[in-house]
Amino acid sequence: MNRTFLKILLIGLLFFGNIIIAQNTSQNVIYLSMNEVIGKSRNDNLSLKSKLLEYDSQSYEVWKSYSLFSPTFHYQGIATNNLELPVFVFMGQQFVVGTKFTFQHSLDLTIPLFTGGSRWFNMNIQKSLKKSLSEELKGKEEEVVLQSLQAYYGVILAHSILATSEEAAQVSKMNLEQVEKFYNVGKATELDLQRAKAQYSANLPTLEKAKADKIMSSQRLKFLLNIDFNDSLVITDTLESLDFMNDFKNLELYDFKNLSKENRSDIKSLAHKLQATKEGENITMGSFLPSIALSANVAHQAQLGNSNVMWNDYIRSKSINLVMSWPLFEGGRRLINYQQAKIQTEQMKILYEQADKGRLLDVEESYYSYHEAVKNLESLKELLLQTKESLRLSNLLYSEGMSTQLDVLNAQLFNTSSQMQYYQGIYFYNISQLNLLYSIGLLNEIWK
Repeated sequence: MNRTFLKILLIGLLFFGNIIIAQNTSQNVIYLSMNEVIGKSRNDNLSLKSKLLEYDSQSYEVWKSYSLFSPTFHYQGIATNNLELPVFVFMGQQFVVGTKFTFQHSLDLTIPLFTGGSRWFNMNIQKSLKKSLSEELKGKEEEVVLQSLQAYYGVILAHSILATSEEAAQVSKMNLEQVEKFYNVGKATELDLQRAKAQYSANLPTLEKAKADKIMSSQRLKFLLNIDFNDSLVITDTLESLDFMNDFKNLELYDFKNLSKENRSDIKSLAHKLQATKEGENITMGSFLPSIALSANVAHQAQLGNSNVMWNDYIRSKSINLVMSWPLFEGGRRLINYQQAKIQTEQMKILYEQADKGRLLDVEESYYSYHEAVKNLESLKELLLQTKESLRLSNLLYSEGMSTQLDVLNAQLFNTSSQMQYYQGIYFYNISQLNLLYSIGLLNEIWK
């Protein structure tokens, strides 16, 4: 009886365990097109979400800078047990001053009238930093979309190369079978057979690499789009040359450089940061000026010999104070702070200049890469047509005994290589357009 019960319990546990494992390892099938990749990268990418939170945090810093202009109002309650009261001696007699217990409740209002301009300059700094982060957010969005599209077309390229590798392996296998038949009837030499076997064996590592590249390209895309690695992707687009340039394709290099100066988010962001560091100089200069504040106080105090305090024991007092504080000497710290602020401004100017020169270099590289990709794609397309025809003729002539097996092998190798190069040419043509648009800060034109 016990054994039967244990068997039933074990079977039940295994059954439910398998159900749980199956649920945990369930896959979702996700269909992706170019527009869906753009949308998911803008909405789901983790680094972009982090940058958005950074921008939201800076928005609160701006509100915090506004709050420095408002008065402060606070309550304070104090209960004091005087363990030892002061004793004064006058004319040979001792006088105890104060009471054992003191209770006080007070309301304080403070209005800063002048702080050397620090509040105003700080507000300008926080506004500039918010504008800087806004431009960084735009730039991050374009960067994430660019990376996602590169990965997306990388997946399509990997699919195409895998299909070509499978086709090449199948063709080389069929060729090997054909040569074996010819060899068995004495129409092919031992050398032809060995070449056919070598060609088939050479295609197998390429096929395995293509399979691995297909898997990893999908995983990279899932990472960028924040998709679970266990989910399955279905790509709805095919590898074809697309036109992203629209009205920009006929522009010259000079025009692209001007557009980048107007639209590059990283340059705009650094310009706002430079403005913030200049305002930081003003804050350090303002520290040499006095600060003036107006304060008002309402206090209720009770002094008793015991702790049984009642409300009618309190005495009210009111006061208004105008306070000016002017630190005349602090060991030179304010002067040092001012010199450091000037150095930070000079550093930011250098960073801005460096980034601006890098912008020009990026545009030039992207511009020439785009035109190179255009010409290469035209040549590769023509080459693919020629190699396909060459392979067809080589197989036909060999089957009729008018060419050698070496001619067929060379034609197969050339055709496979040109087909892969053509797919890569399409990939680089599409990506070069995206890179050029990104370099001028107008990648967002493709999803507006």
